[in-house]
Amino acid sequence: MIKTLPFLLIIALIIGCASYKFQEVIAPLETGKPENAYTYLQKHAPKNPDIPYQFELGLVAHYANLFAESSTAFDIAGDIAEDRYTKELKKEIGSLITTDKLRPYAATQYERLLSHYYRALNYVYLNQLDGALVECRRATALINYFKGEDEKYDFFGTGFLSYLSGMFFEAAGEWNNALISYKQAAEYYKNASEKTSVKMPPDIGNALVRLTRRLGFRDEFERYQNQYGEPPSHPENTGELILFYESGYVPSKGQEALMFPIFKTDDVEDKEFVPTLMKREGMAYEEVKLEYLLRVAIPAIDSHRPRFSGIRVAVGENQENGVLVEDVENIAIETFNAQRPMILLRTLLRAVGKYLLTRQANKKHEALGLLTNLAGVLTEQADTRSWQTLPNQIFIVRMPLPAGTHTLNLSFFDANGQVHGSQSVQNIKIDANRITFLNHRTYE
Repeated sequence: MIKTLPFLLIIALIIGCASYKFQEVIAPLETGKPENAYTYLQKHAPKNPDIPYQFELGLVAHYANLFAESSTAFDIAGDIAEDRYTKELKKEIGSLITTDKLRPYAATQYERLLSHYYRALNYVYLNQLDGALVECRRATALINYFKGEDEKYDFFGTGFLSYLSGMFFEAAGEWNNALISYKQAAEYYKNASEKTSVKMPPDIGNALVRLTRRLGFRDEFERYQNQYGEPPSHPENTGELILFYESGYVPSKGQEALMFPIFKTDDVEDKEFVPTLMKREGMAYEEVKLEYLLRVAIPAIDSHRPRFSGIRVAVGENQENGVLVEDVENIAIETFNAQRPMILLRTLLRAVGKYLLTRQANKKHEALGLLTNLAGVLTEQADTRSWQTLPNQIFIVRMPLPAGTHTLNLSFFDANGQVHGSQSVQNIKIDANRITFLNHRTYE
């Protein structure tokens, strides 16, 4: 017990230190100066930069048009995450003594998938479409790995990544691979739609009809045509714009304090006590029966929708509304809700252990008991790590445009479908019979 106390106090000091402040990252992003956010992150890099930092650095670099640097940061995060998914977590024991913040952060599955979206776009902006196709194949391999590891896999993010892969393969003229990706996208959107509330985008059905016709797959073509109808035709000498509109921020995790009553009749050292204690969340109790009120801290996440939740793109008389393809907020909340019971179990195991340590210290000396209890409280912090600069939602606008250079007039909708903002993006080049990819972000 005496040996454990200094360890707890040292850990309390360590986990209280932070290398960079999130507000200092998003302030320059929101004022159109992503290069300043990138510089800030570089100057305030942690001693051992971990996955969340690399994700933030990669996305900020992407918006600052530092595409090679962005991909490097995402690659580092991906390598660390892959290593942690395939190896035992060495700090599990430490986290059970102190805090979940000591657990190696392996990133959520949807975070890992979305990193491939930005990596693929980095290659597109560097005019390296082959590199983007490599990212599509890596994303597909990652999805297959997740599916193989978990029979109850939730397919969060897989529909969007497969849809993205279909578009990139189509842009490269790899028709068979494009068709396979679009088929997977249709399946994955269906698998996840109940929890994500994102339906399969109609364009996927159009692509299935278009590609089966091109490839001469008569039976499939007729089936898809009957199911989805005839896709829109493109006039001659036109190209295509595919715009990804990213809105707001994914909600960040906060900390929630919970109280659990320990009664005088409880056998705290019983191995079944913690599962019993879990059932007492929010329980009313009589003071006379109370031995101790156990306070714990766990993560919490709440909806935080942005002001803008839709887009219209107008180019001359042509205009198209965006279609929701990825609801990152819903995915983040559903992912956390699935993890919460295990987080609470680990937290209570740890808290009960600290309570027993305090009780033992009290028997030796009251001051030692108070100090031990203080150390336990200081080290009880929720693990709120996540990729915070991710958008809240992603929409897609796919529209044919005449070959040439265009100005895109963007109108942004609120939740009621009313226009509450506009911007223009100039000098967008469209080549005949080619696809031009672009992503655009708002933060409101």
